[in-house]
Amino acid sequence: MKKILYYTARDMTQATEGITKKIWNQIHALENLGYQVDAAYRKNDEDLFILHGQKETLIKHKMRRPYKVEASRFLRRYLKAHSYDGIYIRYVFDDPQFHRLLKALKHAGTKTLIEIPTYPYDAELKDTLENRVVLFLDRLYRKRMKKYVDRIAAISDKKLAKIYDIPVFELKNGVNFADIQIAERNDRSKDAVNLVAVAGFAKWHAFERLINGMGEYSKNSGTRKIVFHLVGDGPEKQLYKECIEKYGLEDRVILYGFKSGQELTDIYNTADIAVSSLGMHRIGLTSGQTLKSKEYGAKGLPVISEYDVTEYPKGNQYQLIVPMDESPLDMDKIIEMYDLIEASEPQKIRARIRAKVQKQSDIKVVMRPVAEFFGD
Repeated sequence: MKKILYYTARDMTQATEGITKKIWNQIHALENLGYQVDAAYRKNDEDLFILHGQKETLIKHKMRRPYKVEASRFLRRYLKAHSYDGIYIRYVFDDPQFHRLLKALKHAGTKTLIEIPTYPYDAELKDTLENRVVLFLDRLYRKRMKKYVDRIAAISDKKLAKIYDIPVFELKNGVNFADIQIAERNDRSKDAVNLVAVAGFAKWHAFERLINGMGEYSKNSGTRKIVFHLVGDGPEKQLYKECIEKYGLEDRVILYGFKSGQELTDIYNTADIAVSSLGMHRIGLTSGQTLKSKEYGAKGLPVISEYDVTEYPKGNQYQLIVPMDESPLDMDKIIEMYDLIEASEPQKIRARIRAKVQKQSDIKVVMRPVAEFFGD
């Protein structure tokens, strides 16, 4: 059995957080596809671990900042005594230490694949001084990766043959459908259109566009009740609060904070329609492969987005695509979507969505090309 190392410099402490769940799903999918997979990752923001089977081994305690640089350095030391047939790297941006790691892998004859979770990504790294330094180093080194990297798996809004002169295959985001139950409509009253968004509240989510649209609809004497269930936390939360207060929507926009397990399931069961990212244009993207849209698909929920979620069935009862700009969302369009769903047997719509999305976005389907790459 071939041995693969999955390396991410991400802190994996929060096992229920979306991206962390995705990483574990990728690892387990590769195991199910016939590989022995060890994992290298950070925990508690400063410790580097290797997981082999059920055994977690501390490689380095209390790494100095910046942790991602340190993680590459100490992983390289670990690999001097441990060999793998292949390594799957969730990209941590290039820098001197990461470059030395790639060189060492090439010297050891290890087949190397890098996943770039979002490409292009430069626009994401211009918001802080620290990120601008990261981007400067990445631009300095990344074009040299072609000497050491065999393949890139990219989630991109463009069809690309190469990135940094390295062959590319398209990688979609995926979720483990076996772990996600379709949303069941609860016994709530039908006096409201219930929308749900579950996210980390970053600038590309742009949920204030929906809140502002709700406010304008109310100000202009809109008669239908719309409730927005916002689950999560993050840097944009204060902006959402300000928009809620501006329009007096405290009883219509519910901020839950982070939720998981049965609490999150209950919120999903309250929802009629899910809301995906409304601000991808802010980071230079014209389409998307968001992880959350796949979860919404597994739940069977119709979706509102500013880009076409291509895995969804076609039709206004399945997806509403809103303008790719900063305008408030048109509540009349959302109400039209809701009425169309209600007239079309909602639970059948949910079943169709889940079945269609599963064919392309189940994690085992998504990771099969990766398994084939390492098996060649």
